[in-house]
Amino acid sequence: MMGGVVILGAGLSGLGAAMSLPGSRVFEANSHPGGHAYSYRMGNTSFDQGAHICHSKDRPFLDLIRALSEDANQIASSRVANAWHGHWITYPVQNHLHELPLEHRQSALTDLVMAQLESTGEDASDYLGWCLQQYGEFLTERFYAEYTAKYWRVPMEDLATDWVSGRLLPSLVPRIIAGAFSAQQEEQPAFASFHYPRRGGFYAFVEPLFADIDITYDERVCEVDADRKAVSFESGRREHYDELVTSLPLPDLLRRMKDVPGDIAEAGARLRHTQLVCVNMIVERPELTKNHWFYIYDDDIDAARVSLPDNLSGTSSAAGATALQAEVFRRWDEPVNVDKIVERTVSQIGRLLDFSPGSELRQVEPVHVPHAYIVSDHDRGRSVDVILRWLEARDIASVGQFGTWEFLWSDRAFRSGERAANRIGNLHESGALGDA
Repeated sequence: MMGGVVILGAGLSGLGAAMSLPGSRVFEANSHPGGHAYSYRMGNTSFDQGAHICHSKDRPFLDLIRALSEDANQIASSRVANAWHGHWITYPVQNHLHELPLEHRQSALTDLVMAQLESTGEDASDYLGWCLQQYGEFLTERFYAEYTAKYWRVPMEDLATDWVSGRLLPSLVPRIIAGAFSAQQEEQPAFASFHYPRRGGFYAFVEPLFADIDITYDERVCEVDADRKAVSFESGRREHYDELVTSLPLPDLLRRMKDVPGDIAEAGARLRHTQLVCVNMIVERPELTKNHWFYIYDDDIDAARVSLPDNLSGTSSAAGATALQAEVFRRWDEPVNVDKIVERTVSQIGRLLDFSPGSELRQVEPVHVPHAYIVSDHDRGRSVDVILRWLEARDIASVGQFGTWEFLWSDRAFRSGERAANRIGNLHESGALGDA
């Protein structure tokens, strides 16, 4: 019986834990590390698993990954747009109302100002209420509700507001009024500046860090026995541990554990997430758009967001062509027909960007991401709390976005693994655990 620390998952949180726990053993279900930070190659272009950029304010983390990637592209001012029913509007829409048709501009500005004047100052109880308070009825119904239906795949009132900070922008009324009449210098976007590798996709930021980590690949967990402190894999392998760190999605982990109490199993069953199909394309047309990425609100286009890898990297990986990634989201319980999604998406993006899929599409490859983002609904917080307390009592540290079931940027995912490792190290130093 080997014991020691076993880490399940070689994503960023598993990496953070392993770097702080020398001698730990990492097991990964895929044939490569990186988790959601991994990038796929198609020709000379690297495509991420959805739009990934580094806008971290964590200076040590930022210094670390920039040093590793050597030649990062630093974007001082992001170029982001909204495609909305035949119009291209600079992101965020509320700051650029002058780009809307006059009748829509009037409705949007009137509703937004009235919402601010009528605000009671009380916190909204759900995402719908938050948007109505911040943006008013017109923008909420015509933009945010349309996008929620495509991206989150649940009604706005089903979403809590704990995920909003840092992702959506509160209204700055003087700035919005000025932007309703003319173009203004954009200083508010959440992702105004960021870093991105010039080669290798987002994964290039962290790839070198995995080189010195003891990782065993293609090992899928089939059972976790917390009483015997053992993990069994589909391959027949069985590993004993003193401490377990896992980034498996919480519901998946619970389904693989023995003797889970009914209330804990029920809490896991309440957790919801989205799936993602990345439709990666190379189109035989240079510079289809200068945007780094853009959002699509139209309900007759499946994709919610399109990113441009070469615009992010500042390099030309597809000579004489444009690399595009369209993101199509589905709920956790929706069937996913990847072939049909690819066929529809290529046709729809072709119409939107005015290229011919029949004659100008050089290559297309999809990537299905079964767990894309957690859905932060009203059950999430209390369900996660009871699960994590139960796991911690069994010497299991659950880390990462799906291990803690909260939305984490890349730096925070890495730090969540690091914090778990530090807790384990402190327990060893205090004598609460035996030597690993």
